[in-house]
Amino acid sequence: MISAKTEDIDKITGLMSGADDYLTKPFNPLELVARVKTLIRRTYLYQEERGVDEIIKVGSLEVNKTFHTAKVKGSSIPLTSKEFAILYIMVSNLGRVFSSEEIFELVWKETYFSSNNTVMVHISNLREKLEKELGYKLIKTIWGVGYKIDG
Repeated sequence: MISAKTEDIDKITGLMSGADDYLTKPFNPLELVARVKTLIRRTYLYQEERGVDEIIKVGSLEVNKTFHTAKVKGSSIPLTSKEFAILYIMVSNLGRVFSSEEIFELVWKETYFSSNNTVMVHISNLREKLEKELGYKLIKTIWGVGYKIDG
């Protein structure tokens, strides 16, 4: 956060409201660059410690969130960002049934409307792409409930 407010309470409020850092004006641009680089470095170190690059495998399907890739036997599956997000949610929670409403709100980050067929269309496209590479249906429909991927 960059601000002209220099009082301690302003800094505390900024940091408590979610800022990772607080820099007051006037400031040296080199200091700003150094602070940004520090935050980026810390983020990468944190990801490495947590194993964020770990690949989730379901059969011959490999999903990597960091690199935003889905592969079958080393061959990439071209997915849209929404298709990838749906797939990642489901492979991260194997066996869990997700309703269309849940998927929509998790992926689009908006309120679901009852007449919305968006999720159904994206699931259909995703199924087609996955089935072409895998040779079988990975995403199962639980009628009246939602969709799931078994482990």
